[in-house]
Amino acid sequence: MSEQRSAAVIGCGIFGAMTALRLAEAGWDVTIFERLPTALQGSSFNNQNRLHLGFHYPRDDETARQCIRGFEHFKQTFPECILDRFPNAYFIAEQGSMTTPGDYLAFCQRVGLPYTLLSLDAFEPRLQGVSLGLLCDEVVYDCAILRHLILQRLQDSGIKPVFNCDVTGIQRDGHGYRLDAGGRPLGRHDAVVNCTYADVNRLTSQLGHAVPEYQYEYTMVPILEWDQPPLGITVMDGRFMTLLPFGKSGRFLMYHVSHTVVASEVTHLMPSTWRDPATRPSTQVDQQALFRKMQAACAEFVPSVMDAKLTGFLEGPRVVLAHKDKTDARPSILRQHEPTFLSVFTGKIDHCMWVADDVTNTLNAAMRH
Repeated sequence: MSEQRSAAVIGCGIFGAMTALRLAEAGWDVTIFERLPTALQGSSFNNQNRLHLGFHYPRDDETARQCIRGFEHFKQTFPECILDRFPNAYFIAEQGSMTTPGDYLAFCQRVGLPYTLLSLDAFEPRLQGVSLGLLCDEVVYDCAILRHLILQRLQDSGIKPVFNCDVTGIQRDGHGYRLDAGGRPLGRHDAVVNCTYADVNRLTSQLGHAVPEYQYEYTMVPILEWDQPPLGITVMDGRFMTLLPFGKSGRFLMYHVSHTVVASEVTHLMPSTWRDPATRPSTQVDQQALFRKMQAACAEFVPSVMDAKLTGFLEGPRVVLAHKDKTDARPSILRQHEPTFLSVFTGKIDHCMWVADDVTNTLNAAMRH
């Protein structure tokens, strides 16, 4: 580019942060806006912290391939936050699974996922009600460490994030855009990348673009004290469960498909009440009762989890493609609504590596024409 162009990235989760870093490396003058007090405080933190390699998506090859595309790059870029070298196992339930053991092994071979078959009687802690088990090389990330790394890299790149800044308005200004926060001007930018995750449709619709319906879900993930070494257990494929290390904290996260989602709506915009701590869905939930119900459901497969103790919850909204129960597709999608206005629908965390590259290539190409 013959002259430096300015880009606004809205949202400082891992997708927004990586996009800002890549754009800065490509010579853009980048400003990143985040409504929360610091980076990676929303959905990048409030999830299972699993770095997906694709094993979770036997009904959607594309999601698995997107994970494979970003997995090693993420690990190599942020090794300090990675917890690996622990037994991480996937199992197929004996009853009710949407994927048979044969289908699952065929999927792994089809997309190129290496694994080691398990002896079900030898795995500890003991499981019941499963018909296939395999070990994989998936890992978890520690989001607190990742946040520190991201903030340092933003500083080193000369990017100064604007925190506690909720971008509420966007309008065109010639070939660029002007943003505002509740009427407070936030300047003009040649390009805008909307990485606001669950709120991604709000600003896009302000520019007059049609936006798809999404399935908005409010999730509550228990944090456990459990007398086990680090290990991962995922029982597939349907309304089943996962236990994973909570980063490098020594604790665990528990997930159950039937109980973790405490509110769900298919609509164009995330319910506004979900953004307010006083009105979010968790305020209507008996946390102890939810934990006991989830613990009992997980114990149907892992009986020893009944010994675990609740220490807290991760909670927050997430957004997935609507009407995808058959495939469970969780892709990331980059949409170029206008030559220099892009939105990112985010799937799995490690997708952020190639999404950031694709955003940068797309905007560089737009500015050349």
